[in-house]
Amino acid sequence: MKKILIALLVVFLLAGIAVVGVGYYVYRQVRTTAAQFAALAELPEIERSVQARGEFVPPASAELTEAQVKRLMRVQSVVRQRLGQRFGEFQQKYKALAEKQQATLADAPAVIAAYRDMAAMWLDAKRSQVEALNEVGLSLEEYRWVREQAYRAIGMAYVDLDLAKLTANIQNAVESGQPAELRGALEAAGPAINKKLVDGFKKQLEENLALASFGL
Repeated sequence: MKKILIALLVVFLLAGIAVVGVGYYVYRQVRTTAAQFAALAELPEIERSVQARGEFVPPASAELTEAQVKRLMRVQSVVRQRLGQRFGEFQQKYKALAEKQQATLADAPAVIAAYRDMAAMWLDAKRSQVEALNEVGLSLEEYRWVREQAYRAIGMAYVDLDLAKLTANIQNAVESGQPAELRGALEAAGPAINKKLVDGFKKQLEENLALASFGL
C-alpha cells in the first residue's frame, strides 16, 4: 500500500493538484511539455467509439455477475494481445513509478518523459480496449466499475490514471477534477460472491495491474 500511495503522489504532482505552490510549480512544468502529449488529443474521439453509452447504475449490493467478470477478462486479454511484447515495457514503466522510494520535484522530468514515451503505445492499447468493449457490449463506465470490484475482491489497490482527463487539463491549463484515484482494495473485500467469481482469474488480474493503473 505504501508504494501505491507514493505512486499516487507522483501522479497528483504531475496533475497539478498537490499542495499550493509545489503543485503549481509542477503543473507549469507539465504544461510546458504539452507538445509531447499531442498524440493524446485523439483520446476523446477514441472513447466516443464505445458503442454502449447507456448510463450504468451499479447495483446496491455491489455484486458482480459471472458475465461481467468474463467480459472484464476478455477486454484485458485483448489489450495484452495487442501490446504483445510491448506489454513487458508497459509493466516496467509502471513498476518504475510505483516502486519509487521517494517522490520529489526532481522526479518530475523523468516521470513526464515516461508518460511521453508511452503515449503511442498507450493509444494503441486504448483502441484495442474500445474494440474489445464493443465486442463484449460494455460501456466504459460499467467496465471501470467491474474492474474496481474485481481488484477489490482479490485485495489489490491500484492508481487509476485517467490520461484523457490529465491531457485535457494540460491542454486547457485548468485543473478539472482529479485525473487519478486510488481504487480496488481500499475497503472491505466486498460481497463474498465477487471473491468466488474472480478467484480463478486472480493471477491474470495481478499480472494486468499495470493495465488497470493506466485506465486499460
